[in-house]
Amino acid sequence: MNRLENDLVPRPEYPRPQFVRKDNWINLNGEWNFKFDDYNKGLEEEWYKHQNSTVIDKKIMVPFCYQSKLSEISDFTPHRYIWYKKTFKVSESFKKNRIFLHFGAVDYSCRVYLNDYYIGSHEGGYIGFSFDITPYIQLENVLIIYIDDPYDDLEIPRGKQFWKKHWKSIFYPNITGIWQTVWIEGVNMEFYFKKIKLYPDIDNSEILIECHIPGIGLDDLAINAIIYLNKEFISDVKIPLSFLGHSKKKSKIGVLVTERLQNSGIELDFFEDPNMFKFKMKISEDKLVLWSPSTPNLYDLTFKIYNKISSETYDEVETYFGMRKIAIDNNGKITLNNKPIYQKLVLVQGYWPESLYTAPSDEAIRLDIQYIKNFGFNGLRTHQKAFDPRFLYWCDREGLLVWSEMGSNYAYSIEAQKRFINQYIEMIDRDFNHPSIIVWTILNEGWGVFLADKNPKKVDFITSLYYLVKSIDSSRLIIDNDGWWHTKTDICTKHFYANIKELSSTFEGELERSYVAPNFPKVYLEPFKYNHEPIIYSEIGGVAMDFYGNMRKFRGVGKVNSSEELLEYVCDLIQNFAERKGWIQGFCYTQLYDQFQEINGLLTFDRTPKFSPDVLRKQLIKLIYD
Repeated sequence: MNRLENDLVPRPEYPRPQFVRKDNWINLNGEWNFKFDDYNKGLEEEWYKHQNSTVIDKKIMVPFCYQSKLSEISDFTPHRYIWYKKTFKVSESFKKNRIFLHFGAVDYSCRVYLNDYYIGSHEGGYIGFSFDITPYIQLENVLIIYIDDPYDDLEIPRGKQFWKKHWKSIFYPNITGIWQTVWIEGVNMEFYFKKIKLYPDIDNSEILIECHIPGIGLDDLAINAIIYLNKEFISDVKIPLSFLGHSKKKSKIGVLVTERLQNSGIELDFFEDPNMFKFKMKISEDKLVLWSPSTPNLYDLTFKIYNKISSETYDEVETYFGMRKIAIDNNGKITLNNKPIYQKLVLVQGYWPESLYTAPSDEAIRLDIQYIKNFGFNGLRTHQKAFDPRFLYWCDREGLLVWSEMGSNYAYSIEAQKRFINQYIEMIDRDFNHPSIIVWTILNEGWGVFLADKNPKKVDFITSLYYLVKSIDSSRLIIDNDGWWHTKTDICTKHFYANIKELSSTFEGELERSYVAPNFPKVYLEPFKYNHEPIIYSEIGGVAMDFYGNMRKFRGVGKVNSSEELLEYVCDLIQNFAERKGWIQGFCYTQLYDQFQEINGLLTFDRTPKFSPDVLRKQLIKLIYD
């Protein structure tokens, strides 16, 4: 791996675990120059030009936001406009590549300049983006980033980031600027993999592979795809690529063309784009192993673009996949791999005390994953944040079901709708290949569509989001609005923070209460009604416990005073849900760890267990078994 000569670079691992190029990349994390621009004069004064950039004279540690301790700034004062500057070198051989500049995530919008050239911009704080910087790269380079984070703008997707100076209630500090890895990567000038999407099919023991390869094909050009399981060869396929970029292969608009390659038996499906195609790879039934929380089997998959005559390799990418299927059967049961699965989830919000949105290390992510399993949960609900792909990678590897969610906006407007939709689509596209993700949760508790019960337009918007996401990914289950105010949804979810004695013995009772009790949100918005969707209580618990005894003001649903009381409360709660397994198919406990004023975690914010995880795990096994 080519990377900067600094053994102390934070987050040194390759940041895109499902699209790995082992070599020819440079990690740009580490010390950068930094500057607050409170009067927004940097653009006018052209700080993006090298000769003027000396004003960017403070220091920050990337990829940690300036609000965090690990950034070495640790300032919670809102600063809307900020600047970054990084100087770096590349070798002459590296410069001969087509070179991409990648950002894992930048909150909220940015403009990017390299060697005095404007190379592009991006809006949206959760999902990564890339620029082809080949025309601008030099042996010695100056990279400058201008950030605009409108911290008090309620139209932007922001999740739990508070829009005032001092966070409170259920909200936490704002996040500004770079918060995931920045890196550059060299690929072949002519041929490289732009995107690969994977569609496992356990019923037919095969995987459908969608490839996007830019360039104009040659007679001697081909790709080789090889599947391994635990380093054992499973199958491979070689596909000639002479068709790339040739318009004669283009289908009619809206029609997919299938062609069988001569002397190979391989069928390719061609898109309207002549550089995109699909093909299938079989896995023999004796080599078929399924992915699940108890057996997180993963196949490794390597792709190579090469010249059949000279054997020259143009690009090589490594990925992985899990053979798994999530569905709802004819009896209304959620199934994993065609078998009913009871979901024992825990809410995870993705904050760390020293680094906020960014995990301080890959090992810190693994620790959280291990705690979830140690407590006995088989999955998690990511809450109000699109998580780092490295987090999802460890969920894939260790075996956890994931409900994926993105941060909400809080205002309702056309601009807010566009911003939310665009980022949500980007998240699905980025995270599509992760086998751990079984649910896309779109909205939460009506955030961004407040008073939807009194506004038919908002009802239409919620419904349209379901169909939009379903049109992009029909292989997963979709929740339109988690907690209440459902329209069209695959799962009926409810949040329950009341006294356990108030939990109805039947769902009919719960529905009735939502229509007659004052100030109790309706489960479904008119004209929609419950239509036998599977029922999961996706937020329960939330009781506070001040483990260190130093909180004067805190938030939680009730309070217990000892580890013993907390364990008793959790076990009693789960006991009541176990007794209702006939109609409740799962729950999500709030939450894995404390954060800031919320002290309702099973762990403290610094990840100290409030009671032995093994005790709860044994109770879950005893009370709720699949």
